[in-house]
This record gives sequence, structure tokens and C-alpha cells, in this order.
Amino acid sequence: MATPRFPRPLPAAALLCAVALAAPGCATRGPAAAPAGAPAGAPAAAEAEARPAGPEDPAAALPGVDLDGLDEEQRRAVAEVARSEFCPCGCPHPISACLKEHGTCTHAARAARLAVRLAKLGGKAEDVRKYLAAYYASFDRRLGPDPAGWGPPLGSPDAKVTLVEISDFTCPFCRKLRPDLEAFVKAREGRVKLVYVPFPIASHPGALEAAQAGEWAREAGLFWPVHDALFQATHPLSADALADLAREAGGDPDALRAALDDGRYLPRVRAAQAAARNAGIRGTPTLFVNGRMIVIPDYSEAALEDALVDEEEWVAHGGWARD
Repeated sequence: MATPRFPRPLPAAALLCAVALAAPGCATRGPAAAPAGAPAGAPAAAEAEARPAGPEDPAAALPGVDLDGLDEEQRRAVAEVARSEFCPCGCPHPISACLKEHGTCTHAARAARLAVRLAKLGGKAEDVRKYLAAYYASFDRRLGPDPAGWGPPLGSPDAKVTLVEISDFTCPFCRKLRPDLEAFVKAREGRVKLVYVPFPIASHPGALEAAQAGEWAREAGLFWPVHDALFQATHPLSADALADLAREAGGDPDALRAALDDGRYLPRVRAAQAAARNAGIRGTPTLFVNGRMIVIPDYSEAALEDALVDEEEWVAHGGWARD
């Protein structure tokens, strides 16, 4: 499998724990890709056609889009992208023109909001353009780990959208994301479910043992209570501390000790890591929505909601609905 390419990191992008075998550190996420949904050469043609001869107020190029929090340079970067990139709705117009002329188009507003979030993270126009291209290309790249066998999910099992979290109980960025991510899923009952797949970072003391304890709990029917306890604990945890944690969750501490001693869940954890690496992850946490990586360096509630709405539309129509 080819190794995915990544665009230049945004200066203020969210951090994550690196999974490389080298020294521990942080990296940004997001594979680069050619823009999807338009013929070759179309973005340049759209830019030439849509860009006005003189300067234009960014707000005029982005009607209805909240630009609060952007400085003047960022506002102009977003406006430049909106005037040059095609709307994903399938019409032959850039995002800005779609915002102005197609009142029923919901795609243009979501694409513009994504561009705004990327600019707030420090992206210049070219950075924003690359991340937008990568985001929309991801809908045709369903390489994420199979969620089957990693239940039970948080949320309704009948939800049509599955959010897979590649995570490490000892990762500070995973620990920071966890409450917001779970609140996001719980607030959208029936729309999305969350599945946890372990990826212990080699440089994190106790990460591998915690991941094995999580898999023991999954088989014992205690996954989410143990999951929560592992995220709340101070790591590294000794075998005795993990056994105490199992007891407090209603499990058999001796059974967990035996599982850690003989390493029976180690192959399962290693298989999860291999599947995640094959899907192109660069660090934890990484999220997949129905198998596609969320490539933007922003896991805010607004970003996740737009990603969920996009996926719901894709599932309902077998692709993009045409506005």
C-alpha cells in the first residue's frame, strides 16, 4: 500500500502523539491529495473566471459565513480560496459564487466554514486549499480499520455512521480529546456511534499494558467502565494497579493479572496497530468516519458536526447530493 502524502503542517494545528519508532514527539495530521469532483485544470479555470478584476471585501465573497476571529490576512486567504475552488455540490461554480447564487446549496457553507477553521489554525491560502482538497478526496479513500470486533460501541449500534478512534490511554492529546468526543457522540444519539481501537505509543511507559487491559475488559464485558478508568488514571500503572482497577469495575483482578502475564491480548493489540498504520495514521488520536480519515487538524465540535453531516449525506445518496 502506498504511503499517503501529507501537506505542510499548519503552524497552529492541533498536536498528537507521534507513532514513529524514533524519539517521541508531536505531528500534525492530513494527507495531501488532488482536488476531487472537478475535471483536470478546472480549479485554475474557475479562479480565472471568478476572481474580480480589483480588490473585493472578503465578506462580500463569503455571504453568510462567520468571519469573526480572523485577522485581515486570514479573511483574504479564505476569500481567495472561496473564489478559486469549486463547490463540492457538483455545480460549475466556485464556492463564493455558489454562496451568492445557490441559496439551496448546503455544501458551499460547510466548505467555507472548513476554510475559516483552517485559516484560524494559521493556514495561508495554499495551506487551506491543500487541506480542503485532502478532505474531499478522503471520501473516496475508505482505508480505516474495520470496526467489527471492536465493540461494544458508545452510542446506538444502529447508527449509520461509525466514528473509529485510534487512541492511547496514556497519550495526553487522547486524554484531552476524550470527554469532548464522547459528549459529541452522546449528544447525537442515533446518528453516530463511537468505537475505540487501541494504538499504544511505544515511547509511553505503561501504554502497552494499559491497551492489553482494555482488551481484557472488552472480552469481559467491562470495556467502557475500564476504558474510563484507564483514561482517568495516572500512568504508568503496575500490574497490581491494573488489577485493582479491574476489581473496581466489577471484574476479576486475578484474571487480568493472568492475561497480562501470558500476553494473550498482545497479538490483538499489535493487529490493531498494524491496521491503523496501513490506514496511514501518523499519531494519536486519529479519527475515521465510516472508514475515511478525518484529515483536518481540527477536532472541534463544529468541525466534527460538519464532517458528520457530510458523511450522512454521502451515506444517504451514495455520494454527494446535487444541489
